[in-house]
Formats: sequence, structure tokens, C-alpha cells
Amino acid sequence: MLAFENSSKRPAPQDIVENMNLTKKHKVEFSDQVTMFPSSDSDENGIKKSSIKVKINNNDSNQTTLGDEKFALDMYKRVVKSALDDLDKNDPTQINLISSQINLSAKDSDRISESNLSILLEVLSNNITKLDTSKANTIIQSIITLEKWWELPTAILSKYIYFIRILCSSIPKWWQDISMNLISNFILPNSSTSHHHDLLKYFLNVIPSSMNYIDSYLSKFFPNKNDTRKKLVNYISNILTLTSYCKELRFQTWSLLIERIISIDVELQNELDELDDDDEFAEDDAEEEDNDDDDDDEKDDDDDDMEEENDEEESNMNEEANSIAIMTNTPVDLDGDEEYDVELSQNIKELSNKLDSILTLISTRLGEELKPENLENGEGVSIFNTLTTLFKTHVLSTYYTKSIQYIMFHISQLQSELMDSFLVSLIDISFSPNETSEKKVKALQYLGSYIARAKKLSRTQIIFVASYLTSWLNRFVLEREYEVDMIANGDGSGGGMDRFKHFYAVFQSLCYMFCFRHELFKDQVTGQWECELDKFFQRLIVSKFNPLKYCNENVMLMFARITQHEGIAYCFSIIENNSNERLRGILGKPLDNTDGKSATNNTTVVGTTWSIVTRQQFIDLQSYFPYDPLFLKNYKNFMKQYYIEWSEVSGDYESDESDE
Repeated sequence: MLAFENSSKRPAPQDIVENMNLTKKHKVEFSDQVTMFPSSDSDENGIKKSSIKVKINNNDSNQTTLGDEKFALDMYKRVVKSALDDLDKNDPTQINLISSQINLSAKDSDRISESNLSILLEVLSNNITKLDTSKANTIIQSIITLEKWWELPTAILSKYIYFIRILCSSIPKWWQDISMNLISNFILPNSSTSHHHDLLKYFLNVIPSSMNYIDSYLSKFFPNKNDTRKKLVNYISNILTLTSYCKELRFQTWSLLIERIISIDVELQNELDELDDDDEFAEDDAEEEDNDDDDDDEKDDDDDDMEEENDEEESNMNEEANSIAIMTNTPVDLDGDEEYDVELSQNIKELSNKLDSILTLISTRLGEELKPENLENGEGVSIFNTLTTLFKTHVLSTYYTKSIQYIMFHISQLQSELMDSFLVSLIDISFSPNETSEKKVKALQYLGSYIARAKKLSRTQIIFVASYLTSWLNRFVLEREYEVDMIANGDGSGGGMDRFKHFYAVFQSLCYMFCFRHELFKDQVTGQWECELDKFFQRLIVSKFNPLKYCNENVMLMFARITQHEGIAYCFSIIENNSNERLRGILGKPLDNTDGKSATNNTTVVGTTWSIVTRQQFIDLQSYFPYDPLFLKNYKNFMKQYYIEWSEVSGDYESDESDE
């Protein structure tokens, strides 16, 4: 180690005394050479590798002058340039040593300092062509994957971003690795990814062809549905930001989003169904155990009755506890065989929280992007059309989702024109000759549920849809009612009453709308009904199709109560006759033809031609109401201004909870 001392003329002793009160001059001792410090890593020969460090030797850091620091930085600059010169000579030893320092953890004292990193980035940016060799891959990868580079001081961060830009502009092959690294960091909050998006935006414009593999990276790094809620929300927030400046990837990004949300939605519904099935199975087991003791004596019967009551009470308590746990997100403390339910309830809680946060985030962002000014300039229309397309291809074709459909429910109500567009889309699918019967029935369920629940709909829009449906139903009855007689006489060549599933779906959709909107259909001054609904319903319920028999029972009962209260039609006698006929069919008793004719115009006989399996499938589909009340707490609060609760329109009838 060399020490440098002032070699000028030494002062006389008397001068020393005179200058004792003057400012003391400090002797600075520093190194003018590279010192090699061994690391813990060894090479293939067992010789320890070294790391490069330029060190100023002094006993007090406060005594270091700016000149000393400049000298040290100059020395490090020479080290980096020397390493690049060696790289030109196919010797990557020094450059690899620098890479090893970069790769160290931020907590490691031997990691490259920020000042040296600044020098390194500057030198490499000015000598970028020297990095166009495979031997430079190590140093480039080290810089690309630098731990928390986005938290660097502003000046150094600017040099880092400049280096990335110079690198990808000069050697474009590196953009693929860099973009992968940027997207993998989308699990960070938006506040930490602004520079990630700046780089992505810049290079997507400079290298448009890169969109192909960036699309695949978005899917590759999307967090699993079992990952944490924070990671899922952050990632989705970041890819939504990506769509704001990269319109070319908008459709692929939204398609990916919808697919992943559907996956969570469906799994959540399956978990809920499994929990319900477990409860039903437990109840069935209890009933079977009770039935096994029917032949015991009277004393044993009394004991069994007491046990049955206790089992039933315990079962009810457990069921109530499970229900409370799901609604309040509180685990239930059960013993023995019920431990599985606790885990199931916990999984339901986690899935619900994730789905709640994701949908709230998405709807909030969409509300900002679909403002009137964005619709006028075309940006909002493009987003809405993308989501409408994905609704048709993804959501509508998925059975029994509970929450994902509320994205369209929300955004369509932001503007009157968007509601018109969504209604037209549903009507088009419902009556398209090119769609499958199942998809048309599903679209009709959405149409009826949307008209019933959407708070922003105008009276004109509601009456238009009702008018369209009544016209179609009237025409259908006129054109095809004769087929019912053919089926009754055994002449039907196209199956039984199941051929009219579309008709029943349309009628049920209209009845469901009427249950929610009956006050709107009636002129409060003249007492007249829009679309002559009073006469229409009177004709339809006594037609040979007997719609009260084949539509959803709960909807028909509520429809019967309201129509009777409003003095439109009296349906309960027909419903009672339908129930009696169904009971006779189950018991295998012969049917009374006279009774059948008076009640249902011979539809009793044709009802037997509808197979049990087919009818059950149709009943299940008819029991699906897409916009039933949400159970996601935050998202439900978000939707309040757009959503009509049954309690708001039912009066003294029933609540949503009783319907469910």
C-alpha cells in the first residue's frame, strides 16, 4: 500500500509553534491500485475467486475529501474500461467479477455500491457495441435482473433506464429478456411499476413485433388463483394499465382476464355447492338411520324419537353455524367429521375475498375509461365492444357463474346508448336461428334478469323489450299451437313438449320482468296496461302450451300472486291442477280426461312425452337468474346505485332471501 505525503519544504520549528492555532491539515492515505478481496466462492480448481473493489484507506470517513471520492470513481472507471478491453480479447474474467458483485443481495456489504453502479452504467452505455458478444451475457443479465432497480436514486435510475434503452436499440435481442423481467414484476403495486410501464410503452412503439411474445408473458406470469389476493390484484391492475397504452393487446389482455376471473368464479360456486351437498348428505344419513329402527318396540321408538330430535337439532345448529361462517367470513369450530367443512368454509372465504377485490378493481377502472368524453372519441366504444364480444364467447357459454356477469351489468348502465347495445345483443342471441337452443335460453335468462334488476334502464327501453317478447309469443302461439294436439294424438315427429323450450324461456323471461316492473307497465292515470299485458297474459296462460306448468315454479307462483292482486289473471287454479296431474303421474294413477281437458286443454297427456331427464335439465336452466343478489360484500356495495333489490319493488310479497 502506498502512502503519499506532501514533499514540499518542511517548516522550521518556530513556524510550527506559530501555526499551532491555525487549521490543522490532515494527511489522506489512499490506494492508487486495485485491491483484490477474496469471496467465498471458488473456481473449478479450488482457488477462491476475487471481487473487484476500489477502496480508499483512511481511518475516518469524515476526513475523505471530494477529490478522494473523484479519484476512487476514476479508478473504478478505469477498472470497467480495462474489463471491457479484456472482453475484446475474449477474456471475461474481470467483467464476470463485476457481475458477481451486482448479483449479491442488497444486504451484502460486498455488493456493488450505488456510485460504482452509476459509473458502470455510464461506461457500458458509451461502449454498448462491446457487449454484442456471448461473453457479455453475464454482465447484461446481472443488470437486467438487478434487485429492486426501480428503487435506485433518481440520478442512477435515469442511467439504468438509459442503458436499457441503448442496449435494446443496439442489440434488440435483449428486449425479449427485459420485457419478461418487466412483466414478471407486475405483482408489485402500481406505485412501484411506473418505470416498468415507461419502458414497455417505449419499446412496444419501437419494436411492435414484440407484442407476440409479450402476450404470452402476460399469461405465463399471471398469478395462480390460489396465490395471494395482493399479488392477483396488483397483477390485474398492472395489465389494465398496459391496455391503456397498448391497444393492440387490449383484446388478448381482456380475454385473459375474463378467463381467469371465470375460473375463480366457477370454483367458488363449486365450493358452495359442495358445502350444500355435504349438508344434504348428512341430513339424508340421519333420516336413513331413523328409518332402520321402524320395527323396534314402543319403548325403543320413544328413545329413537328423542335421538332423532337431538340429531336434527345438532344438524340444524351445524348448518346454521356454517351459514353464519360463510356470510360473516368466520371459521366454524366443529369437531370430528365436520372438520372438512371448516377447511371448505375457509377456502370459500379466500376465494370470495379475491373475487370481491378483483371485480371491484376492474369495475372502478372501467368506470374511469367509459366516461362520456372517451365514448365520443371512440376509445370507450372500443373497450365496450371488446367486453361485449367476450361476454358472448366466454361468460354466456359458461354455466352458473355468479359474479363475472356483473362487469357487463355495470358498464352497460354508464350510458343509455350502452344499455341499448347490450339489450340488442341479448335479443339478437335469444332469437338467432344460428344459435343453439341452450344458448338462446341462457340469453333470455340474462335478458329477463337484466330488465328486472338494472336500475338505470328507462321506461322506454323496458317497454320496447316487453313489446318485442309479447309480439313473438303471440306469433308463436298462432303458428304452432296445433303441434300440441299432434303430440297429444301421437302424431308429433319432432319429440314431445321439450321442442317448445324456447317458447317457455321467453314466457318466463317476460313474467320475471313483470314481477319486478309491474308498476311501470300500468298507466297510473288511465289504468291501461302497456302492450295490453292484461289481455295477453289471459290468453297465454290458458293456451294449449300451458306455460304455468313448464316454467320455473317459484317465478310462476310470484307471477300468480301479482297478477291476481292487479286483477289481470287468476292462475292458482291452473297451478293446482298442474300439481295434481304431476302427483298422479308420480303415483302411476290413470288420468281423468275430463279433468285434464278442463284444466289444461289436453296438455296432461303430452306432458308425459317429455322425458324426466330432459325436463330436469330444462328446469335447472330455467332456475338460473344471472343477476341474483351478489354475496361479495364490497362489490355489492359498489353495485347499489345500479341494482334493484326485490325488497324495493315487492311490497308485502317476499324478499330476495326467501326466493333463494
